[in-house]
Amino acid sequence: MSAVRKSRIPISFAIFALLLLAASPAAAFDSFLVGPRAMGMGGANIASVNNTTAQYYNPAAFGFFGRRGQDENRLSSDNNDLGRKSWGVEVNAAGGYRLHNEFGTYLDDLADFERADLTDGIDSQSDLENLIKLVGNLSGLDDPGNAITADANAGVGIRFRHFGIGARAYFQASGRVLDVDTQNLGLTDGLGTRDLNVEINNTTITGNDGQTLLLNSNQQQLLINAGLDSNAIQKIDFLARQEGLKQENLSETVDLLAQLTEQTIQGTGGSLEENTTTVLLRGFALAEVPLSYGYAINDHWSVGGNVKLMRGRVYGNQIIVFEEDSGDILAETDEMYKETNTFGVDAGIMGRYRYVNFGLVGRNLNSPEFDGFTMNGGADVEDVKLEPQFAGGIAFIPTTTLTLEADLDLTENETTLKGYDTRNLSFGLEWDAFRFLALRAGAYKNLAEDDIGWVYTAGLGLNLWAVRLDVAGAFSSENEEFDGDEIPAETRLAAQLSVDF
Repeated sequence: MSAVRKSRIPISFAIFALLLLAASPAAAFDSFLVGPRAMGMGGANIASVNNTTAQYYNPAAFGFFGRRGQDENRLSSDNNDLGRKSWGVEVNAAGGYRLHNEFGTYLDDLADFERADLTDGIDSQSDLENLIKLVGNLSGLDDPGNAITADANAGVGIRFRHFGIGARAYFQASGRVLDVDTQNLGLTDGLGTRDLNVEINNTTITGNDGQTLLLNSNQQQLLINAGLDSNAIQKIDFLARQEGLKQENLSETVDLLAQLTEQTIQGTGGSLEENTTTVLLRGFALAEVPLSYGYAINDHWSVGGNVKLMRGRVYGNQIIVFEEDSGDILAETDEMYKETNTFGVDAGIMGRYRYVNFGLVGRNLNSPEFDGFTMNGGADVEDVKLEPQFAGGIAFIPTTTLTLEADLDLTENETTLKGYDTRNLSFGLEWDAFRFLALRAGAYKNLAEDDIGWVYTAGLGLNLWAVRLDVAGAFSSENEEFDGDEIPAETRLAAQLSVDF
């Protein structure tokens, strides 16, 4: 018998590797961290999932639930003891956000911006500081890579041996500045001309070192052509250094400052109340009812799938930032959507041997599509098409109390932030320390983008006989400033309550 097992392992592994290679990179809707067990393990659960979240991570696991050997003994291949599980009920929820690039910092600085009436002229150091803050942060927000994304998912699942049914909801929304109005920034009132160069030269700057160290010769020449002299430029340079002006946006900031200088000379432009700077909000919500079934081909391999009833909502809204009723328009965003009903199909395969498990899952294999709509004002909100999404994983399970897993998204997954994709590499560890306490740790990294870096995860589970409580959290290695505080650029939380037999 042992000789037969040894001969099957490399053949099965080769088949599994070919399946992974066959899933070529494509675009699909963003992947989610469903349930605190997976989140605590960095999202690595495709090969070792052991509860109803198998509907998401790998429905093939249902084929191994309740599968026992002769005399109801545990099979030697059942390394995480799925065979003891006959039925269970679980309720879970998770949520989080991503701050892309310096979005939080720019918003924070603009929130602190003292909206002084600059139409009366720059006659103090604080006025000039406000001008530099304004142009610096608006230049940063004009970069489409600066944005915020928030997402959440929640659901209930019921499993009975090889069958499962559930109800799940997924939501993701993003916001970014669509258009920056540089004509109406409150520097002129449209009624007369000013000499910004004279105003800056007449302003006393405390602690000025008299050096121009930040702006290069080309940038200085651009400001000279707009109407500033070297003394005014030096003062701007000093305050820009004091304010920590971002080097990556320096060219755009100088361009905007030159434009504003010319506007004051010409007497053009208007007040902030006339400003048309626009924020674009995009969102997608999906509710689905998956019916799952898994079939064990033998003690080592199982296949499974979901058929899902799906209802999706495509959201979209545009907000003029400085309009007095922008808050009311923002509150109405949840009423601006188009709803579509359809269905989806998922499939998975799982292989297991004494110490090693393999898993491959394909989601939304039929590419379900949800209609967009036309917003007020005529802008179109695009349709959302869920392209097939593939992911694979390998787990090392030396004992029933210890699991180590690595997963990889085989597709680049689209998000509601246009142009921003995710493709996660995930690592996770679970140790059932004392049978009643499970400790988890992990990490994941988006290989498709480089703005967030590694995200670290941790979690624990309390097993109180049949009832289990699980919690988990995730936080990135990169921080951003928001509301005056340094916070992780990505943060997530999850919780679950389950009854497991």
